[in-house]
Amino acid sequence: MKIVLLGDLHFISPADPDCERRERRRHFAEAWPSFERVISWVDAESPDLVVSVGDIVDWYSDENRDFALERLESLNTPWILTPGNHDFAPGGEDSVPQKGLPEPEEIRKKWEDCGVALGNRSVDADGAQLLLVDSHNSGVPEGTRDWLRRKTDNSMRNVVITHVPLNVPSMSDYILSIEPHRDLKKYVQSGAPDLFEASLRGRVEAVFSGHLHFPGKVSVEGTDMYLLPLSIHAFEKSYPGEGSICVLDTKAKDGARVRMLKEGRH
Repeated sequence: MKIVLLGDLHFISPADPDCERRERRRHFAEAWPSFERVISWVDAESPDLVVSVGDIVDWYSDENRDFALERLESLNTPWILTPGNHDFAPGGEDSVPQKGLPEPEEIRKKWEDCGVALGNRSVDADGAQLLLVDSHNSGVPEGTRDWLRRKTDNSMRNVVITHVPLNVPSMSDYILSIEPHRDLKKYVQSGAPDLFEASLRGRVEAVFSGHLHFPGKVSVEGTDMYLLPLSIHAFEKSYPGEGSICVLDTKAKDGARVRMLKEGRH
């Protein structure tokens, strides 16, 4: 089975009513045309499934949600996602609750009413098992550790897909080696510091996440952990590795199972 993994997309609808925020976030608001090239590139790969690692919108609004879903529905392949922090934030990544803005559970329901599942779930990938873990708030839902232990207590090849990277020392060290200012309370799963030790060590082949907007890979005791960069090209701003997709082939031999593909600017 061939799976294309998309990094953060941060779609902003031209119809979103917050003109000031759209202008402030213009590097994402004007980035969406580059996704048209990603669509043709993904279609050329002819995958069986597309998986987004989250942050498909830059902030939650009904307009941004519908705009993002329209873009993703342009793919000629079924798609699913694991949610990111921006997908739940009505006022942007660092917003605080404000009167009149929807609460996280209301936002979750709005996504689910549109047919978008956000919770923990597993997907059979033709001999492998994809485990989608909700880490949008830098933690995981109650019961995730037990669920992962049950799901990985088998002889299948297990792959975890989540938005926020796992909280392991080598990943934290790598992140800080690239961008020393990063707050690890936000950029690794600080709310679930024992997740790898408790449920994943020796049980999963690979972990894919986004959130940092730059690429990378660390290996921890046989588990390869990949950071996916943006899959769009930001407008008048540059991010490392932007315009990339990742191809996971569950039937390929070890050396060809994961391919990172980068598109040039157009």
